[in-house]
Amino acid sequence: MSSFLFERDLLFPTDNILDPGILHARILNPNNSKMPLVVETKSSHSAAENINSVLDVLQKDIFDRINIRIYDNTQVYILLNEADREKYGDVKCLEVVFKGIHEFSLEPLDETELSILD
Repeated sequence: MSSFLFERDLLFPTDNILDPGILHARILNPNNSKMPLVVETKSSHSAAENINSVLDVLQKDIFDRINIRIYDNTQVYILLNEADREKYGDVKCLEVVFKGIHEFSLEPLDETELSILD
């Protein structure tokens, strides 16, 4: 899965209105009827800690334009920065597992599953 359908840098809100977070979003070719979406933080802010804001921005700025509901039609992966790795252990990536509208959990992705993001 090496080709991207779409790439974009976005800002997301944080606790400090004057210091927004920056993320890089990559949508990969669909697999099993879901669109893989890889989110990588490009600032010192944690995408995992601000996941509600990140998902809201992704939905509004990307997926609303093409009438796709992020919780139904995507597989979201969050690449962790160094600060996040200290909190989540030696995990490189988290998967957002949707359980319904605005209901989800963050599950660690093991090394064998990381190959789907290449």
